[in-house]
Amino acid sequence: MGETDKAMAELKKAVLMMHTDKAQGELWQTALATQQLDVIWENISLDLVQYLEKCDRKKLPDLLIMDMAIKSPSSETLQSSSVCQWLTKQHAHTKVVLFNPRQERIKDIEHSWALRRGAADILPRLSPENLMAEVARVTALIGCSLISQPLEKIAQSLGASSRATPDRESESTVLQNVEPIKTNSRSETKNNSKNNQNSDEGEVVMYRGVRIRR
Repeated sequence: MGETDKAMAELKKAVLMMHTDKAQGELWQTALATQQLDVIWENISLDLVQYLEKCDRKKLPDLLIMDMAIKSPSSETLQSSSVCQWLTKQHAHTKVVLFNPRQERIKDIEHSWALRRGAADILPRLSPENLMAEVARVTALIGCSLISQPLEKIAQSLGASSRATPDRESESTVLQNVEPIKTNSRSETKNNSKNNQNSDEGEVVMYRGVRIRR
């Protein structure tokens, strides 16, 4: 390896992923690899906080992409919450992006919940239509320029597959598809307005244990 190659390797940004949906995980892995990123895909049974605690602080991943529904192996606590809290306490540079493979569009309440938790963003399942935009969002977070040509090819392949197989499992002809793990994403909504009066501060709702003002 020459000096130039060594310098590029040292500057290569690292991405750590945890997915419940294997097909979506493989799509993310393929897409991010085209962006000259070092992609590490860990099993959802991993206790992520313990894993990060063992890492050299200077070698923490630049980006963490994880399914928002993944729970701690030892409790019912969402790993996204504990990881964001740990990174904040450590003043770590790692950006956290949550991912919901069960939805094609992120609701405003989910986005607010993710930001309150300490995540930088929350994204929906990847599709031919949003692949370029979603990858651009995560690369921008870590200061990387988007390499669009290989992503266009991936999106075209997915689009052709989707037209040939018009169901939700169309990406299986490009990447191996595994049935996503379904989780209960119901949110409890509490209306604080009395009668039909409108509050200037907006409606307050509860989402996954967090009070959010719409």
